[in-house]
Amino acid sequence: MSDALYASELPYPELECAENLADAKLLMPSYGGPSGELTAVATYCFQNYVTTRRREIAEALMGIARTEMRHHELLGKAIVRLGGYPVMGGRTYWSGSFVNYTLDPKKFLRENISAEETAILNYERTVLALRTECVKTLLERIILDEEIHIKVFKELLSAL
Repeated sequence: MSDALYASELPYPELECAENLADAKLLMPSYGGPSGELTAVATYCFQNYVTTRRREIAEALMGIARTEMRHHELLGKAIVRLGGYPVMGGRTYWSGSFVNYTLDPKKFLRENISAEETAILNYERTVLALRTECVKTLLERIILDEEIHIKVFKELLSAL
């Protein structure tokens, strides 16, 4: 399967913006917090590795993980551009304990849907607090991918 199935066709915006440390700090939880992009990448990679009997689920998980890696990269670069330091963690350093280690595909697909919905809600709240327009546009673009992930996870769940 192509990674194009797991991301919107729209391009990510260019980040031409002035330094704004307050906005950089607002991005940190989505970048490397307990329910942020780093956790999503690690969770979906783990689930891909342990999903040996359902090739379509394993492939979708890895495709979505790659999209989440792109989000992590974009957020990290945005944090730097805004004058911040992209530490892997929010209030505490990132931990492998944040990863969802559920083995049952039905259960982890339901949990992934919930995690993606939470990510969207967090992005929407962050957009409301941001002052930097180009970063708002970036988060709005990332939300489009997260909505696709929910759709994919729901389709996979309904096929089980």
